[in-house]
Amino acid sequence: MTHKIVYDSLVIGGGPAGLMAALQLARFNRRPALFDSGMGRSTYHQINHNYLGFPGGVHARTLRELGRDQARAYPIVFVDQPVLDIEREGTLFGLQVEDGEKFWGRTIIFATGVRDHFPHFPNWEDFVGRSLFWCITCDGYKTRGKRIVALGNDTDAGVTALQFLQFTTYITFLTDSRENKLSDKVCAALEAHGIPIVVGEIGEVEGHDGVLGQIVLKDGGCLELDYLFSLQGKTPNSELAQKIGVQVDEQGYIITDVDLHTNIPGALAAGDVTRLFAHQIATAVHEGITAACAANYYLYEPHQRHESYED
Repeated sequence: MTHKIVYDSLVIGGGPAGLMAALQLARFNRRPALFDSGMGRSTYHQINHNYLGFPGGVHARTLRELGRDQARAYPIVFVDQPVLDIEREGTLFGLQVEDGEKFWGRTIIFATGVRDHFPHFPNWEDFVGRSLFWCITCDGYKTRGKRIVALGNDTDAGVTALQFLQFTTYITFLTDSRENKLSDKVCAALEAHGIPIVVGEIGEVEGHDGVLGQIVLKDGGCLELDYLFSLQGKTPNSELAQKIGVQVDEQGYIITDVDLHTNIPGALAAGDVTRLFAHQIATAVHEGITAACAANYYLYEPHQRHESYED
């Protein structure tokens, strides 16, 4: 029988939440393994201006590398491969990665993030974080006085387009569909505030070095712009968690308590794969350290627990 190496915690996700969780677990003198597929929002091109301590902002990839450099000072096992499968064996959690190797842990933290629904025109990835964005909280400020196209086709997208009026009056709403699915109420509000609704699909874009200049619609129409905001939603990467019975909400986000425990003992979640807090780097870091603290407490022996001494 093959001898199992059992880690104190398996942390899935190498973004801010996962890195923070692994780092703090190591500082509790635990032995975590961190699984990083190299995908996710922290691998795009955006510069983050609303994370404290970086005057002038910090590139998402730079922040990721700084986090990895900081974590490398501790005995964290880095596994830079996607996780393909998951299982439970008694109280242990097991993960299988791309090369077939298996890892076992006493706790597990899902920091698996989301998949954003970007429009897929040629070379779209080059524009993400440069002139194609998804978050008004992170990047609305840069649109002051600029021409933006808000891309979406539901009430949430329409309301977000109206919120951009805080920054600019040069707003166009594009459905990227041959059908307008907005409610009459939202359509009326957009019209009343001077935001035209264009019903059409993106054919191609004109731009260079990640900077958009024009959207060419399939019907031949053109929209000039400085920024494109994709308001088409996102899908949480919760499939692995669901495979072992972790509960999710109707949208697929992992359900946790305030300490980020899921319904499965020893399984926690942090970052954008949850909906407890806003999807920001600051909250991802907060959730990462909170999950690490909760996992550490879960691993305490009975004589180390406060409740063992309560009357």
